[in-house]
Amino acid sequence: METNDLQQGTSNQQNTFLRSTMTMGLITGLALIIYTLLLYATNNLLRQNFLLGILNYIILIAGIIIGTRSYRDQALQGFITYGKALGYGVVLCVFTGIVFGIFTYLLYEVIDPGLMEQNMKIIQEEMLNQGVSPERVETMTEMQRQFRTPFMMLIGSIFSYSLLGLIFSLVTSAFLRKDPPIFDKPNE
Repeated sequence: METNDLQQGTSNQQNTFLRSTMTMGLITGLALIIYTLLLYATNNLLRQNFLLGILNYIILIAGIIIGTRSYRDQALQGFITYGKALGYGVVLCVFTGIVFGIFTYLLYEVIDPGLMEQNMKIIQEEMLNQGVSPERVETMTEMQRQFRTPFMMLIGSIFSYSLLGLIFSLVTSAFLRKDPPIFDKPNE
């Protein structure tokens, strides 16, 4: 009977973990989608400056922090180990990458199929401005066309957001972790 209760408690905790990471991954992904749509609407998507690029990371880090803190305080009675916080951030970013990857696929394949070609032209211009020979630019562009498809961008989004989740969670987990006390203080 006691083993059954322990298994059920572990199962409930796993369900809460998965539900929480999926929810926060969806929310973070939607925030990134809204940000990307704003960039697209203002013609800043393809030619971002440094500050606009940093905002993308700030949204992701905020999602990790808010999600981990919420999970720690609501599901784990205010305590979370470094490893569990790290795992939470990575899984949250996997779901964020899936949501954002699907959006990216739809953006480049359905919403604006010409966007990929515009992106290639900007990359070509930047390489030519850096002094790369036109022949080399053409060779590199053809290589990129083979790998830079909407589907590959979807896969790349999942992979890159997972990696970013690992990197950012390595840092945020150190600040969000809160170990339970080893001994309870006696009532005075």
